[in-house]
Amino acid sequence: MAARARILALTEDSGRQGQPTLQRILKEALKLLVVGVDLNPTRIRIEPLPENDRALHAIHANQWKAHPPTRDTVILLGAIAARLLEPAGFVVFHFDTDRVWSKRESSENRRKFETIIRSGVRRILRGEGAPPLNPRAKPSLTAEQIEAALNRLLILSPCYSMESWLYQATQELRPICHDRHGSDEHEQLITEWAMDRTRLDEVHRPKDEALTCVADHHNETLAKSFPAEDVWLAERSFHESVERLRACTALVEALSHPAP
Repeated sequence: MAARARILALTEDSGRQGQPTLQRILKEALKLLVVGVDLNPTRIRIEPLPENDRALHAIHANQWKAHPPTRDTVILLGAIAARLLEPAGFVVFHFDTDRVWSKRESSENRRKFETIIRSGVRRILRGEGAPPLNPRAKPSLTAEQIEAALNRLLILSPCYSMESWLYQATQELRPICHDRHGSDEHEQLITEWAMDRTRLDEVHRPKDEALTCVADHHNETLAKSFPAEDVWLAERSFHESVERLRACTALVEALSHPAP
């Protein structure tokens, strides 16, 4: 059976937990788009880049933000364009905003994604860059087809960072913190986050300053208990990312097919 969607999932997190964490959060986001969505992996495929792919160097080393683009970034742009040229192809790119929610408009990362990644893929789809599939054949697409393909290049961009979302799993976060030390200050902080889901998006560098005892050592565990609907209802960066996914009509249509 042909897949209804093949989603290339890219994350700037080079740690061992980075890819499984992203995939778990992405699945929770997809569940909010279509009630009862069938995420059987034979029909909705969420796939990483191959481990030996040079494009990974551009993502994991943050080379994708370099201008002019490095050779590895050019390879990454080609991989993204190739997936978008597939009839059922989508790309979801995770990068941290590195800004709190109230200052998200000043995010250099968001700006560079648009000017370097999206614009670079657009040039390839226009036939102006290195072609993504056959080096002797350039894509021949109309302007409308190019923009339709680019609409399937989607981002997950948490404020301040991925931990801003993961620390929302407060029931699991509290014992992890408590096992490291008995901090009344941290206990109070986690309680406040549980009571008001909007707070975490305003925490600067949560893993480096707020909860250094937890940091990013338990991301995959926290992702498994991520309270997606509650965080979406808080209408901060997770809500923003989910609504970006929802705005992609092709993705919603792919998810909307009932299970056989």
